[in-house]
Amino acid sequence: MSSIREAGRVRVTGLIRLRSGLHIGAGKDSVEIGGIDNPVIKHPHTGEPYIPGSSLKGKLRFLLEWAFGKVRADGHAWGFNDNQPVEADDPVLRIFGNALKEWKSGPTRLMVRDAPLCGDDWDRYREAPEAFFEEKTEVLIDRISGKAHGEVGPRQTERVPAGVAFKFEMAFRLYDLGDGAARDLDCLNWALQGLALLEEDALGGSGSRGYGRIAFEDLALYAPGPKEIRLDNRFRGHRFDRAKAPAIVRAEEVLGVPA
Repeated sequence: MSSIREAGRVRVTGLIRLRSGLHIGAGKDSVEIGGIDNPVIKHPHTGEPYIPGSSLKGKLRFLLEWAFGKVRADGHAWGFNDNQPVEADDPVLRIFGNALKEWKSGPTRLMVRDAPLCGDDWDRYREAPEAFFEEKTEVLIDRISGKAHGEVGPRQTERVPAGVAFKFEMAFRLYDLGDGAARDLDCLNWALQGLALLEEDALGGSGSRGYGRIAFEDLALYAPGPKEIRLDNRFRGHRFDRAKAPAIVRAEEVLGVPA
């Protein structure tokens, strides 16, 4: 194995715009009469909703594991332990990290930050915190009568409403393992394609019931220089190919070297 050298790192910023109500649950320790059954996660000090980086990264990993055919039969994440084939160029393990003892291809490449409310929506939340959220009522349908089940009452789920925007940021480290960082450039492009897969899927809970539809806006990649690369017309529309990464960004743009 060749020595590992960091070849560069990039940063991607933009907005996550909600196209439907978003619910990322916070859990609840107490039951309140007339209260919300399923509150959204909120900042512990200021109370505003945010999207945890772990939720974003976890959903991206889930989508790319399925796209690459790297889904374990036991339901654990790919790279959970050593009971699986280990390949040094595995894109999922390079992008998202792993717990493999014999892994020698360097640290996790992708870092996803917590996504706070954008400026306008933060101001709106600060002016009227209680009016900022929406409550979604759901019931269990009796399969015989076709009506709400009499023994299970309606549940109130708190959501961040459609139209709200969060600040998005992720960073990606590229390492040269004797290949000029070519494989990590592929991994960066697959990670960017994962953002398009997320737009086609859902974020948070109850995605199959219409929750969590999102769109990325004003995406830009910043490479050393600094150099801004606008991504809004680049990261969508590529057919997923397990063998060949899409050419969303190129070596000369990201690493400052010829392709």
